[in-house]
Amino acid sequence: MRKLISSITVFLLGGILLTTFFTMPEGAKELSDYYISSGVVDTGAINLITAILFDYRGFDTLGEATVIFAAACTLAFLVPKQKVHMLSARFSVIVQQSISFILPFLFVIGMYLIFYGHLSPGGGFTGGVVLASIVILTTITFGISYSDRQVRPRVKSLLESFGAIGFVIFGLFGIFAGGAFLANGQAGFDLGIPGELTSSGLIPYINFMTGLKVAAGLSIMFTSLIKEE
Repeated sequence: MRKLISSITVFLLGGILLTTFFTMPEGAKELSDYYISSGVVDTGAINLITAILFDYRGFDTLGEATVIFAAACTLAFLVPKQKVHMLSARFSVIVQQSISFILPFLFVIGMYLIFYGHLSPGGGFTGGVVLASIVILTTITFGISYSDRQVRPRVKSLLESFGAIGFVIFGLFGIFAGGAFLANGQAGFDLGIPGELTSSGLIPYINFMTGLKVAAGLSIMFTSLIKEE
């Protein structure tokens, strides 16, 4: 019965998505066609998803990042911080050494996704989640005390605040250049040569700030939720 309900739900959602696509207003289709045809020229980013998130819809992305910031701050202030019982299990040496072995690779992957987000699939949100998984795996495997010694809570809060403030500051650059908030190519910033690491104007820098914010924010939320009195 449960499988039948799940199957019906999937078909209904698929039907809704298809109906939405084929009944999409003409203006929305023209907008999507414009993104596809002119996105690289306007933003310098060959990853059009990143171009939309951090250029055309940069203000919306700032709002989404603010939600993570607000959630992390709320949990950090309201959730008890005394001790942890739910992670009292101790793993074997094999598990600990295996996790220690893969953590550097996770760091490299996370930073790659952030720095190359305008060139390939990835970006600040994706890379930030991968970096946050390092803290989560460390906490689960070695305990919260060890994890907090490696990356202190104050450092996490500082990184999250730095990412949030940096995002806004780069957005203000557009105003200082005579354009709008979070304006990029429209404000006259050099977009470079599409496909190169130094292309896309402000997008790589905003990507980096977003990655810091997401990584620190998710880490704070996780470590706050697992603590109890």
